[in-house]
Amino acid sequence: MASTMSLRQAGRSLAGLARTNLNKTKQGVRNMSGGSYEEELANTNMWRNVTFVGLPCIVGLTAYIFSQAHHHGSEQPAYSYLQIRTKEFPWGKANLFDVLSGKAKSEE
Repeated sequence: MASTMSLRQAGRSLAGLARTNLNKTKQGVRNMSGGSYEEELANTNMWRNVTFVGLPCIVGLTAYIFSQAHHHGSEQPAYSYLQIRTKEFPWGKANLFDVLSGKAKSEE
């Protein structure tokens, strides 16, 4: 019983210390993460303007790039060593990725 009373008293004294430390924070010292309200408002407006200017530029550039004709690569030569099969796959003659994509059924 004496130990529980001492624990309660220790808890109360620690809680009191925590409250006094919170009240004694330094005034006028800037935190690392922010500035004054005016600076934050100016920074917000700057990034809003950057977004309003940059986003249409990026969308326009993307539309321009995709509208231009581009060269399609040639088909890869069918090298004989690419399709060497020493034994059958459990799912058939097609490779696993063709089975999953449905190409194997269309080729049969």
